[in-house]
Amino acid sequence: MTPAGAGHADHCTGPARPSPAFLVRSEAGAKALGRVRGEVFRGDVTDAADIRGAVVGVDRLYLAHSFTEDQVAAETNLGLAAIEAGARRIIKLGARAFSGNGIVPDAVTSAHDAITERLRSAGVPELTVLQPDRFLQNFLPAAASIAKGTLADPAGPGARGYVDVRDVAEVAIAELLAAHPVGGEIEISGPQTLTLPVLCERFGAVLGRPVRHVDIPLDGAWRAALADRGITPQVIDGLQGLYSNYHQEGVAGLGDGVQRVLGRPPRSAEDFATDLLMPAVSAT
Repeated sequence: MTPAGAGHADHCTGPARPSPAFLVRSEAGAKALGRVRGEVFRGDVTDAADIRGAVVGVDRLYLAHSFTEDQVAAETNLGLAAIEAGARRIIKLGARAFSGNGIVPDAVTSAHDAITERLRSAGVPELTVLQPDRFLQNFLPAAASIAKGTLADPAGPGARGYVDVRDVAEVAIAELLAAHPVGGEIEISGPQTLTLPVLCERFGAVLGRPVRHVDIPLDGAWRAALADRGITPQVIDGLQGLYSNYHQEGVAGLGDGVQRVLGRPPRSAEDFATDLLMPAVSAT
């Protein structure tokens, strides 16, 4: 997964609330939710008053946060406040662990590990950690480039189990609402490991046009391009470590989380391209 592409939305629901509550950091986050059934709290997780207002009556909590400098503090503050308020179940959006030789801990996955350890140490009765591979939806911002026939990406020559975030969401909801959740660590991936050139072929077959992968070296030009978009040096360092591990791992293992929790196969790259990428490309 590429966490920089994930949104910030912490979803809470519990018996003391007739409907879910959503804690978002910004007005943009609130708008991104659209119309929802439940309360929307806009607040800062570093502000104790904001957190207290959001977790009152919370029984079950979904924690999801993008990779930022304050991710560990943000998720930990909210998770611990919810536990203190009586929450008994937390679903934490994490990241798939790397395996193999030469893997160096990177800041992105390390942040998820640190948050998970704090939650476990706090003694939350029921903890589920979702561990998805790279999100297919992270390619949607490249729709204009894909429409012209290229997909530029720095993940290297390896193969990954690219996952549709709709599957991640459905697993999270199932774990939140289940009388007896699966719990523990749940690895989530697509049905196959695909290299980026093969992924582009799958996209092209659905779109009816050739799409080729353009490799982006993890060099100064790549870092400068991210900095020009306002991404901080610390986050750039974390992403460089993450992508370096993609290179080092080579072929990722597949996760069985969708089948195990939902009882069905995960969505494919073709499903994603048909349902979401094609409309995005057509709109460019």
